[in-house]
Parts: sequence; C-alpha cells; structure tokens
Amino acid sequence: MELTDTDLTLRLKQHDEAAFETLFRRYYRYLYSIAIQYVKDPDLAEDALQEVYLKLWTHREQLNESQSVRNYLATAMRHQMINTLRDEKRAILRHLSLQASRPDVDTSTEETLVLSEYGSVVLDGLRQLSAQRRLVFLLRSEKGLTNEEVASQLQISINTVKVQYYHACRFLRDYLRQHAGIEAMIIWLAVFFN
Repeated sequence: MELTDTDLTLRLKQHDEAAFETLFRRYYRYLYSIAIQYVKDPDLAEDALQEVYLKLWTHREQLNESQSVRNYLATAMRHQMINTLRDEKRAILRHLSLQASRPDVDTSTEETLVLSEYGSVVLDGLRQLSAQRRLVFLLRSEKGLTNEEVASQLQISINTVKVQYYHACRFLRDYLRQHAGIEAMIIWLAVFFN
C-alpha cells in the first residue's frame, strides 16, 4: 500500500530518509516543471530543485502534517525561482538569447511558444515607450549600467535617467498586468526590475 503524503510527512519529521526519498521521487517532475517555466534553463532548474529539497530536509521538524506537502514544495519552489531570477538574471537572459538565436531549436514546443509570446508582450510594451525612455530602460536593465553611466552615455542628467527609468518600469508593469499572464509578469518583473 502506497503511503500518503501525511504518512510521509510524519515519518520525515522523525528523520526517516526513506520518506524523504519517496517524497523526492513523487514530486521531482512536478517541481522541475515549475522551475523550468520560470528559468527555461535545465541547470538552474536542477539547482533550484536541490535547494528546495535541502530546505525540506533541513526544516522537516517544522512541517505540519495536516497541510499538503505538495503545496508546501510548490510554494517553496516558486519562492526559490523568484530568488533565482533575481540573482541570476544575466545568466538567464544569456540563455534565452542563445536559445532564440539557435536555428536548431524546435519552435513548435509549448515552452518556446509561451516564451516567445511573453517576450513579444514585453517587446510590444517596450515599443510603446518613447525612444529615450526605452533606451534608458534597456541600458539599465539589460546592460546593467548605473544611473551615472547611462547619464554619461546619453549625455543627460542623472535625474532625467532616474525619472525616465521609473516611468518605463511603471508603464511596463502595468502593460504586463494587462497583456500577459501572471507567470509571465512574475518572470519579467523579477528579471528586469530587480
């Protein structure tokens, strides 16, 4: 007879490694699918999985067996992915650019279509910005330049950079809320605005 999540949680709280292994196998694919939706990079997704399962083991004594361990893991994975997006945004952008530029990528996969749809929503939003505002936003968010560096490069004041960047961010957040799903909004907000 297969053990329920409640049984496994109770055993895990008592340091049962077999219960941990069972939970690992039971939810590995589910959690991986959550991770890959956010980062599109298998290595980053695997790293996030390891972190989530490490936290599960480390905090096993605080688990509440009356609550769904599946929901606990899914929530932990989403938090981990938001942190990963914030911390690894340049690596993720490089990976996405590489994927987009590869001619051998199967563009019929759902993942590529979803990414392309979200990317096109962001591009549409960027096109709505004035030329200077768009340039300020791209130099700050994609190139990682400071306000001072952008001001110097564009020969405008630092205050103008701050104002233009603020308005660009505000506009794009609103645009994503209106035109993209919640997952896309979270991903792009985490990548561009942190």
